[in-house]
Amino acid sequence: MAMIRGIIFFSYMFTITIVLGAVLWPFLFGGVRGARVSAKIWCHALLFGLRWLTGIRTNIEGRENIPQGAALIAANHQSMWETLFLFHLLPAPVFVLKQELIQVPIIGSWLRSTGAIEIDRSAGIRAIRKLNDDAAERIRQGAQVVIFPEGTRRPVGSETSLQPGVAAIYKSAGAPCTPAAHDSGRHWIHPGPAKSSGVITIRFLPAIPTGLDKRSFLSKLDIAITNARPDLSHSTSKQAAGKQAAGKPAANAQSAPIQAQGTRGNAITSTDTTHERVAQAPETKMGTTS
Repeated sequence: MAMIRGIIFFSYMFTITIVLGAVLWPFLFGGVRGARVSAKIWCHALLFGLRWLTGIRTNIEGRENIPQGAALIAANHQSMWETLFLFHLLPAPVFVLKQELIQVPIIGSWLRSTGAIEIDRSAGIRAIRKLNDDAAERIRQGAQVVIFPEGTRRPVGSETSLQPGVAAIYKSAGAPCTPAAHDSGRHWIHPGPAKSSGVITIRFLPAIPTGLDKRSFLSKLDIAITNARPDLSHSTSKQAAGKQAAGKPAANAQSAPIQAQGTRGNAITSTDTTHERVAQAPETKMGTTS
Protein backbone atom coordinates (compact mmCIF):
# COMPACT_ATOMS: atom_id res chain seq x y z
CA MET A 1 0.00 0.00 0.00
CA ALA A 2 2.85 2.38 0.81
CA MET A 3 4.29 1.79 -2.65
CA ILE A 4 0.94 2.49 -4.34
CA ARG A 5 0.56 5.72 -2.35
CA GLY A 6 4.05 6.75 -3.36
CA ILE A 7 3.50 6.10 -7.06
CA ILE A 8 0.25 8.10 -6.98
CA PHE A 9 2.00 10.97 -5.21
CA PHE A 10 4.95 11.07 -7.60
CA SER A 11 2.53 11.12 -10.54
CA TYR A 12 0.83 14.07 -8.87
CA MET A 13 4.19 15.76 -8.19
CA PHE A 14 5.29 15.39 -11.82
CA THR A 15 1.98 16.77 -13.10
CA ILE A 16 1.80 19.70 -10.69
CA THR A 17 5.41 20.63 -11.40
CA ILE A 18 4.73 20.85 -15.15
CA VAL A 19 1.46 22.76 -14.67
CA LEU A 20 2.78 25.24 -12.11
CA GLY A 21 6.01 25.65 -14.05
CA ALA A 22 3.96 26.81 -17.04
CA VAL A 23 1.63 29.02 -15.00
CA LEU A 24 4.11 30.59 -12.59
CA TRP A 25 7.10 31.29 -14.86
CA PRO A 26 6.26 35.04 -15.06
CA PHE A 27 7.11 35.24 -11.34
CA LEU A 28 10.74 34.77 -12.32
CA PHE A 29 10.71 38.32 -13.69
CA GLY A 30 10.08 39.49 -10.13
CA GLY A 31 13.61 38.63 -9.07
CA VAL A 32 14.40 36.63 -5.94
CA ARG A 33 11.18 37.65 -4.22
CA GLY A 34 9.01 36.61 -7.15
CA ALA A 35 10.84 33.31 -7.56
CA ARG A 36 10.51 32.64 -3.84
CA VAL A 37 6.74 33.24 -3.91
CA SER A 38 6.27 30.88 -6.85
CA ALA A 39 8.46 28.21 -5.23
CA LYS A 40 6.42 28.47 -2.03
CA ILE A 41 3.23 27.90 -4.04
CA TRP A 42 4.82 24.76 -5.55
CA CYS A 43 5.92 23.48 -2.13
CA HIS A 44 2.48 24.16 -0.68
CA ALA A 45 0.85 22.24 -3.54
CA LEU A 46 3.13 19.26 -3.01
CA LEU A 47 2.61 19.20 0.76
CA PHE A 48 -1.15 19.44 0.21
CA GLY A 49 -0.98 16.45 -2.16
CA LEU A 50 1.22 14.57 0.29
CA ARG A 51 -1.39 15.07 3.02
CA TRP A 52 -4.38 13.94 1.00
CA LEU A 53 -2.83 11.31 -1.26
CA THR A 54 -0.56 9.57 1.24
CA GLY A 55 -1.93 10.52 4.66
CA ILE A 56 1.37 12.12 5.78
CA ARG A 57 0.77 15.00 8.19
CA THR A 58 3.10 17.36 10.05
CA ASN A 59 3.58 18.08 13.74
CA ILE A 60 5.66 21.16 14.62
CA GLU A 61 7.26 21.52 18.04
CA GLY A 62 9.18 24.60 19.16
CA ARG A 63 7.44 27.00 16.82
CA GLU A 64 8.63 29.92 18.96
CA ASN A 65 12.22 29.04 17.96
CA ILE A 66 11.61 29.40 14.21
CA PRO A 67 13.71 32.40 13.10
CA GLN A 68 11.90 35.20 11.30
CA GLY A 69 15.02 37.19 10.49
CA ALA A 70 18.56 36.46 9.37
CA ALA A 71 19.77 33.09 10.69
CA LEU A 72 21.47 29.82 9.93
CA ILE A 73 19.29 26.70 10.26
CA ALA A 74 20.92 23.27 10.52
CA ALA A 75 18.74 20.15 10.26
CA ASN A 76 19.24 16.43 9.92
CA HIS A 77 18.52 15.07 6.43
CA GLN A 78 16.46 11.96 5.65
CA SER A 79 14.32 12.76 2.59
CA MET A 80 13.07 15.43 0.20
CA TRP A 81 10.32 16.34 2.67
CA GLU A 82 12.44 18.67 4.81
CA THR A 83 13.46 20.71 1.77
CA LEU A 84 9.82 21.21 0.75
CA PHE A 85 8.60 21.87 4.26
CA LEU A 86 11.31 24.31 5.33
CA PHE A 87 10.99 26.29 2.12
CA HIS A 88 7.22 26.43 2.65
CA LEU A 89 7.55 27.42 6.34
CA LEU A 90 10.39 29.96 6.48
CA PRO A 91 9.82 33.57 5.40
CA ALA A 92 13.00 33.98 3.33
CA PRO A 93 14.66 30.57 2.88
CA VAL A 94 17.93 30.03 1.03
CA PHE A 95 19.26 26.49 0.68
CA VAL A 96 22.80 25.23 0.31
CA LEU A 97 22.59 22.79 -2.63
CA LYS A 98 24.75 20.36 -4.49
CA GLN A 99 25.47 21.64 -7.98
CA GLU A 100 23.76 18.59 -9.47
CA LEU A 101 20.37 19.75 -8.15
CA ILE A 102 20.69 23.10 -9.90
CA GLN A 103 21.00 21.19 -13.19
CA VAL A 104 17.59 19.48 -12.81
CA PRO A 105 15.19 20.84 -15.47
CA ILE A 106 12.59 23.38 -14.26
CA ILE A 107 13.29 22.78 -10.56
CA GLY A 108 16.96 23.74 -10.92
CA SER A 109 16.13 27.03 -12.65
CA TRP A 110 13.67 27.93 -9.91
CA LEU A 111 16.13 27.05 -7.16
CA ARG A 112 18.80 29.27 -8.67
CA SER A 113 16.30 32.12 -9.00
CA THR A 114 15.42 31.91 -5.29
CA GLY A 115 19.02 32.72 -4.40
CA ALA A 116 20.03 29.15 -3.56
CA ILE A 117 23.73 28.65 -2.83
CA GLU A 118 25.26 25.96 -4.99
CA ILE A 119 28.47 24.17 -4.20
CA ASP A 120 30.76 22.47 -6.67
CA ARG A 121 32.44 19.78 -4.59
CA SER A 122 35.07 19.21 -7.24
CA ALA A 123 36.34 22.79 -6.83
CA GLY A 124 37.89 22.08 -3.43
CA ILE A 125 38.89 25.00 -1.24
CA ARG A 126 37.64 27.56 -3.78
CA ALA A 127 34.13 26.15 -3.44
CA ILE A 128 34.27 26.33 0.35
CA ARG A 129 35.39 29.96 0.32
CA LYS A 130 32.67 30.90 -2.16
CA LEU A 131 30.07 29.03 -0.11
CA ASN A 132 31.05 30.89 3.05
CA ASP A 133 31.00 34.25 1.27
CA ASP A 134 27.63 33.55 -0.38
CA ALA A 135 26.06 32.38 2.90
CA ALA A 136 27.31 35.49 4.72
CA GLU A 137 25.92 37.71 1.95
CA ARG A 138 22.47 36.04 2.03
CA ILE A 139 22.32 36.41 5.80
CA ARG A 140 23.23 40.09 5.52
CA GLN A 141 20.22 40.35 3.20
CA GLY A 142 17.98 38.93 5.95
CA ALA A 143 17.58 35.36 4.68
CA GLN A 144 17.41 32.11 6.61
CA VAL A 145 20.22 29.96 5.20
CA VAL A 146 19.32 26.26 5.50
CA ILE A 147 22.01 23.60 5.53
CA PHE A 148 21.93 19.86 6.11
CA PRO A 149 25.27 19.44 7.88
CA GLU A 150 25.37 15.66 7.52
CA GLY A 151 26.07 16.29 3.83
CA THR A 152 23.69 13.66 2.48
CA ARG A 153 20.51 11.80 3.41
CA ARG A 154 20.95 9.45 6.34
CA PRO A 155 18.82 6.39 7.21
CA VAL A 156 16.20 6.58 9.95
CA GLY A 157 17.73 5.72 13.32
CA SER A 158 21.34 6.22 12.21
CA GLU A 159 23.78 8.22 14.31
CA THR A 160 23.96 11.95 13.63
CA SER A 161 27.19 12.63 11.73
CA LEU A 162 28.02 16.29 11.10
CA GLN A 163 30.50 17.53 8.52
CA PRO A 164 32.75 20.35 9.80
CA GLY A 165 31.90 22.71 6.91
CA VAL A 166 28.82 23.95 8.79
CA ALA A 167 31.14 25.48 11.41
CA ALA A 168 32.90 27.53 8.73
CA ILE A 169 29.55 28.87 7.51
CA TYR A 170 28.50 29.64 11.09
CA LYS A 171 31.72 31.59 11.66
CA SER A 172 31.66 33.56 8.40
CA ALA A 173 27.92 34.31 8.62
CA GLY A 174 28.13 35.69 12.15
CA ALA A 175 24.52 34.68 12.82
CA PRO A 176 22.92 32.40 15.40
CA CYS A 177 22.25 28.81 14.32
CA THR A 178 18.87 27.19 14.94
CA PRO A 179 19.04 23.37 15.15
CA ALA A 180 16.08 21.40 13.77
CA ALA A 181 15.41 17.67 14.06
CA HIS A 182 12.77 15.46 12.46
CA ASP A 183 11.86 11.91 11.48
CA SER A 184 10.71 12.42 7.87
CA GLY A 185 12.39 9.21 6.71
CA ARG A 186 9.85 7.14 8.62
CA HIS A 187 7.15 8.21 6.19
CA TRP A 188 8.90 9.63 3.09
CA ILE A 189 10.90 6.48 2.59
CA HIS A 190 14.24 6.72 0.79
CA PRO A 191 15.27 5.29 -1.57
CA GLY A 192 12.20 4.48 -3.64
CA PRO A 193 8.75 6.03 -4.02
CA ALA A 194 7.06 4.39 -1.00
CA LYS A 195 5.11 6.68 1.34
CA SER A 196 3.92 5.47 4.75
CA SER A 197 0.97 7.38 6.23
CA GLY A 198 1.45 8.99 9.63
CA VAL A 199 2.80 12.13 11.31
CA ILE A 200 6.24 13.62 10.65
CA THR A 201 7.44 15.51 13.72
CA ILE A 202 9.89 18.37 13.34
CA ARG A 203 11.40 20.12 16.35
CA PHE A 204 12.96 23.58 16.31
CA LEU A 205 15.38 24.17 19.17
CA PRO A 206 16.71 27.35 20.81
CA ALA A 207 19.35 29.04 18.66
CA ILE A 208 23.03 28.46 19.30
CA PRO A 209 24.50 31.95 19.83
CA THR A 210 27.29 33.43 17.75
CA GLY A 211 30.92 33.56 18.81
CA LEU A 212 31.65 29.91 19.66
CA ASP A 213 34.80 28.21 18.48
CA LYS A 214 34.53 25.39 15.95
CA ARG A 215 34.71 22.53 18.44
CA SER A 216 32.18 24.01 20.87
CA PHE A 217 29.75 24.86 18.07
CA LEU A 218 29.88 21.41 16.48
CA SER A 219 29.45 19.80 19.90
CA LYS A 220 26.39 21.84 20.77
CA LEU A 221 24.84 21.32 17.34
CA ASP A 222 25.50 17.57 17.36
CA ILE A 223 24.02 17.09 20.83
CA ALA A 224 21.02 19.35 20.12
CA ILE A 225 20.02 17.53 16.92
CA THR A 226 20.68 14.06 18.30
CA ASN A 227 18.74 14.59 21.53
CA ALA A 228 15.77 16.09 19.66
CA ARG A 229 15.47 13.55 16.84
CA PRO A 230 12.10 11.76 17.09
CA ASP A 231 13.49 8.69 15.28
CA LEU A 232 16.00 8.00 18.05
CA SER A 233 15.03 6.35 21.32
CA HIS A 234 15.63 8.26 24.54
CA SER A 235 18.52 5.98 25.45
CA THR A 236 20.08 6.37 22.00
CA SER A 237 19.74 10.16 22.15
CA LYS A 238 21.61 10.30 25.43
CA GLN A 239 24.61 8.72 23.74
CA ALA A 240 25.35 12.11 22.17
CA ALA A 241 26.53 13.36 25.53
CA GLY A 242 29.05 10.52 25.65
CA LYS A 243 30.73 11.27 22.31
CA GLN A 244 33.50 13.17 24.04
CA ALA A 245 34.59 10.00 25.80
CA ALA A 246 34.67 8.24 22.44
CA GLY A 247 36.95 10.89 20.96
CA LYS A 248 34.21 12.64 18.95
CA PRO A 249 33.30 16.34 19.25
CA ALA A 250 31.16 16.94 22.32
CA ALA A 251 30.15 19.87 24.44
CA ASN A 252 31.10 20.21 28.07
CA ALA A 253 29.37 17.93 30.53
CA GLN A 254 26.49 20.35 31.01
CA SER A 255 25.66 20.90 27.35
CA ALA A 256 23.16 18.07 26.96
CA PRO A 257 21.17 18.93 30.12
CA ILE A 258 21.08 22.59 29.13
CA GLN A 259 19.71 21.73 25.70
CA ALA A 260 17.14 19.39 27.15
CA GLN A 261 15.94 22.06 29.57
CA GLY A 262 15.50 24.42 26.66
CA THR A 263 12.75 22.25 25.19
CA ARG A 264 11.26 20.47 28.21
CA GLY A 265 7.76 21.15 29.41
CA ASN A 266 6.60 23.55 26.70
CA ALA A 267 3.08 23.05 25.39
CA ILE A 268 3.37 24.03 21.73
CA THR A 269 0.66 24.22 19.12
CA SER A 270 1.69 22.21 16.06
CA THR A 271 0.04 22.54 12.67
CA ASP A 272 0.16 21.82 8.98
CA THR A 273 -2.21 23.12 6.29
CA THR A 274 -4.95 20.72 7.28
CA HIS A 275 -4.02 19.45 10.73
CA GLU A 276 -3.76 20.96 14.20
CA ARG A 277 -2.76 19.37 17.46
CA VAL A 278 -1.17 20.30 20.79
CA ALA A 279 2.08 18.49 21.47
CA GLN A 280 4.17 18.17 24.59
CA ALA A 281 7.85 18.57 23.65
CA PRO A 282 10.13 15.90 25.18
CA GLU A 283 13.74 16.37 26.18
CA THR A 284 15.46 16.90 23.78
CA LYS A 285 33.03 17.74 5.13
CA MET A 286 30.22 20.22 4.05
CA GLY A 287 26.53 19.95 4.46
CA THR A 288 24.26 20.25 1.45
CA THR A 289 20.79 19.44 0.28
CA SER A 290 20.67 16.20 -1.66
